[in-house]
Amino acid sequence: MKIINPTLAENIEEQGMLSSPNSFGYIFIAAEIEPQHLFKKSSHKRKLECELKDKISLLTDIEGVQRADLFSGFIIPPGSKEGLQLIKEKNIEIQPAKFDIVILIQSESIDNLDVIENNKKLIEIEDYLRANTERFFKTKAQNKMKIAEVDKNTNGVFLFNYFYCKDEKTVLDVWKYTAGWWTENANLTNSTPLSPLNKKCDYALINHCKWNRLIDILPILILGRIGIIKGLNSFVLKNFTANQIVAMPVLYRLL
Repeated sequence: MKIINPTLAENIEEQGMLSSPNSFGYIFIAAEIEPQHLFKKSSHKRKLECELKDKISLLTDIEGVQRADLFSGFIIPPGSKEGLQLIKEKNIEIQPAKFDIVILIQSESIDNLDVIENNKKLIEIEDYLRANTERFFKTKAQNKMKIAEVDKNTNGVFLFNYFYCKDEKTVLDVWKYTAGWWTENANLTNSTPLSPLNKKCDYALINHCKWNRLIDILPILILGRIGIIKGLNSFVLKNFTANQIVAMPVLYRLL
């Protein structure tokens, strides 16, 4: 791991905010339906979301499933430019993550993910989503380190940040290191990064966290990008690119 500008933030371990991982298993499903828009959504997507929500509500009847949540993306925040440039410069053979639909299924452990994955209710949802999108993504995952659990019992602004990196350990180390900037500057109090279990996966890590309101995070992203708040460019993004990490964040609402 290459370290850039270490004086700009303490990592979450030094802040006493690093917690032990949970024991849950996850199935993460994402699709690209239409470009994110803060205020506009097509009738097609609204219909698809309603139908998905009805279907997903049945998944908790499957043994081992603790919860199943549906998220709708509404904005790709500032911070993607460097990662997209890295994809181009290094000829990285992945598509940028622009998923505007995410289904996150939480199970009791990773041991029962295969059984859940092969349940006909989930297969029906996958078939329905595949039929309505040209881009479909799915992986099983687990949590290997965290700040705190993400509260999905109330709505807010949820982040899924898709990290490309050739080495999972590197991206976990960089996440732990750079997350300290967010806890210090953006009042981040939760995060449960998901480590994909699938061997052939475009993303080495999918970070997951939440803020209560858009005003809690969007001004910080904008002011950080133009340099008024110090460290987003010179610390967070510089550490990503120095370690050959592509970060592709998307903000979501819980449906």
